[in-house]
Amino acid sequence: MEQLSLFQENESKAVVIPEDVISPLESSKSVKSKEFKKQQMRWREWGMAVQATHNCSWFEARKLLLVHRKSQTPIEIHIAE
Repeated sequence: MEQLSLFQENESKAVVIPEDVISPLESSKSVKSKEFKKQQMRWREWGMAVQATHNCSWFEARKLLLVHRKSQTPIEIHIAE
């Protein structure tokens, strides 16, 4: 499977949210750890991509992320290749 890079071009594609894209609330890492910060940034990037594509609030984007990640169904987002 091809690795996708976010935020380089404004092209929309349907992608499956990786299961390891987790919210800070789901994280088992220490809040002060580098791993937590990486998870937090990754969640933020995916959330912002969904939010921008679907023109919705952060809370709606978060809900879409959780639903699509759990069901492993594709969601349309702006991505870069």
